[in-house]
Amino acid sequence: MNESQINDALFRHAFIVAMIVGTLCRFFVLRVQDKQYPSQPQDYIEQIIVAALASSLGAVALPALLDKEFSALTFLAVGIQEFQGLAQQEKITLNNIDGDDIVDRGGAYIDEIATTYEVRSYISLFSSLIASIIYIYVSKSFDASILVCIIFASLGGAIVGLIFKRILRRDSINDICDVHMAKISFDNSWLKVNDVEMQNIGLKESRQKYLEKGMAIELVPKDMSAFGIINDIGQQKAILHNIYIHFGMAKDVDERDLLSIAKTDIKEKTVLMITIPLIKDEVEFMKVAGSTPVLDTSKGKQSAYKKKPVIFK
Repeated sequence: MNESQINDALFRHAFIVAMIVGTLCRFFVLRVQDKQYPSQPQDYIEQIIVAALASSLGAVALPALLDKEFSALTFLAVGIQEFQGLAQQEKITLNNIDGDDIVDRGGAYIDEIATTYEVRSYISLFSSLIASIIYIYVSKSFDASILVCIIFASLGGAIVGLIFKRILRRDSINDICDVHMAKISFDNSWLKVNDVEMQNIGLKESRQKYLEKGMAIELVPKDMSAFGIINDIGQQKAILHNIYIHFGMAKDVDERDLLSIAKTDIKEKTVLMITIPLIKDEVEFMKVAGSTPVLDTSKGKQSAYKKKPVIFK
């Protein structure tokens, strides 16, 4: 760089530190926030590679501005487009394999995963950008040593990572509902949960399996807004899928009348769910159902409920 505002040594040091800080911030949030997804080693490797690329973009932004290399900033726009493209590809992949699960995620849950997949890439970009700014500022303004610059840059990047972690934290079903175990029974061939009809089960063997191995829960919303959320079909599918990936389902693919079912009790303003898990553990069952994230798409639906001040008891 001709007549650069930053010497080569400072640029190299700031770039390396900012890139490492940005990558570590992404890795930190990935480990803490994503419990089910990504879940395989190749997914983690892919995320770290994307984080390193995003960090490199953030690390070179300030030097490019200082040297009036505005064309270099177009790489930021290209990077954002790449993040969007990766998220879209992930959405396509999840849609393609969703039909292979006994209990599918549903389109709303897939869209939530893809959106999160994209947004969390910005953690690396902005944390590395702040780390680069702080490193260069401390070095040029105070003529500080490399160690001091690294410490301040790391602190700045970590603060940005924590801010993103706070912003990206999503409410779970436990935050808006009370989860209780529910009673399973039959009225002739009608499967009932807490006396609410769920499904007509024709085979006697299937009815017996529901009674012996089935588990059911009742979601009791804390207010009318919460009821609007859990009354959303996409949200209900997300809860059932979350239960499925933790407990599996005791059925073969050709057992058509063994289902994971959700139904709204309009009278009581609650949602009832039933499935047949491989393992019966009531405490863990309620915990898993309650840990399901609240989907953004479910928040925007039935918004008139937000105006209702009714609190359920």
